[in-house]
Amino acid sequence: MLRTMRPRLLSTALLALGLCCPLSAATVDDLLQEVNQALKPDEISEPGNPARAQAITALLGENLGLSAADLLELRTAGAEAWIDAGRTVEAQAALQTVLASKDAPTSLKERAGLAWVAVWQLSWKQAEKPETVGSVLESLAPFGDLGAAVRARAHTAEAQRLQSGLAALRKALPPKPAEGEAEQALTPAQEAYREVVLTLFKHLDDALTLLADKPPADRVPVYALRVLAMEEAGAKADAVQAWLNGRNDPAANQLLDSAMTASEKFVGQPAPKLKLKRVDGQEGEIDLATLAGKPVLIDFFATWCKPCETVAPIIASAAVKLKEQGVLTIGVTLDTKQTLPNLPAYIAKMGITYPVLGEGLGWDSEIDDAWHVDGIPALVLVGADGKVLAVEQDLIGGTVEETVANVLNRLGQSAKAADPAADPTKPADPAKPAAPAKPGERFIP
Repeated sequence: MLRTMRPRLLSTALLALGLCCPLSAATVDDLLQEVNQALKPDEISEPGNPARAQAITALLGENLGLSAADLLELRTAGAEAWIDAGRTVEAQAALQTVLASKDAPTSLKERAGLAWVAVWQLSWKQAEKPETVGSVLESLAPFGDLGAAVRARAHTAEAQRLQSGLAALRKALPPKPAEGEAEQALTPAQEAYREVVLTLFKHLDDALTLLADKPPADRVPVYALRVLAMEEAGAKADAVQAWLNGRNDPAANQLLDSAMTASEKFVGQPAPKLKLKRVDGQEGEIDLATLAGKPVLIDFFATWCKPCETVAPIIASAAVKLKEQGVLTIGVTLDTKQTLPNLPAYIAKMGITYPVLGEGLGWDSEIDDAWHVDGIPALVLVGADGKVLAVEQDLIGGTVEETVANVLNRLGQSAKAADPAADPTKPADPAKPAAPAKPGERFIP
């Protein structure tokens, strides 16, 4: 009973504060402030609490001396409060009055239109069968053109609904063909998935077009959704980076700067200098500049690094296969002077046959900073043109074959490459057979 009567009691309390007389000086903001002051803090902050929405709605039934436009603004504020309370029916009814009114100014109709999209999003999230909820763009059509911002938000909302269903669609997809296996015609499930992804992309691209004249900050969230959708559809980091770079949009650049790691931004840049002494038992030094014209895979590791032990045999075996395809491999150890004596045994155990360089300075070396190595193991692939092609997250695979394929894919060459170029480096010394794995260790010869 108290809950049912509360709106009227609150309205009476507000009128008692001097709001019963003609309010020539009062504004909607004044009324909303009075509502907030009259309510308990938890009635405002508690999710799903309708007290504030009920109080604002009750004010609409009072003679407050407001203009028609002010009443529509108050009704819009009430609708937004109903949205906060999770009540879609009441919110939609209030907004329909505003959007259908000829007295509502353009700015208020835009605000109400954005709230309408929020109600639609709440409706499909609450629905038992979200796919049965109609299109938000179609639901807005009867109200005419509410502006680019509203249409863009509607496209974004449609994209978010499609994106929320991608995981379920992926479960129905057949497994990817094995390496070397011929591609098959798309199955109905693959066709459906592809259609949804393309539609999702189009909604987000339409939103970006509509927001082209808005401040970059308005487009950043849409770009973030577009990137997330690309990644969910299987796009690699370098493809996403290339797409963002191709937008020529400050908003895309902002997202790129905030979302990408230093190593990811490193891709596409000229490789830093790398000229170090060999620490693998061979004399001399190796200068990356002298290997120009050949792709080079650089393996950053250390004997004290436990995670390195897991992938080192994979990288060592992959390096042998890659050498046959014309790809050279260089190891750079972040061992210290105290741990460098452990290197010969480590090289032998892991089966490393490529040259290993180092300074004996560990993380105090400037090499890891120059090459944006924030953790090891780390791989960096430098193309024949001297530019960084990829970093560890796109290169290290769970098997030798996956690692080889990752590198060759980045180089744009197949496993059946042409005759390799001569390798000017000697194999590491000692090149003893790798020690057998201990129980529980993963070892790939």
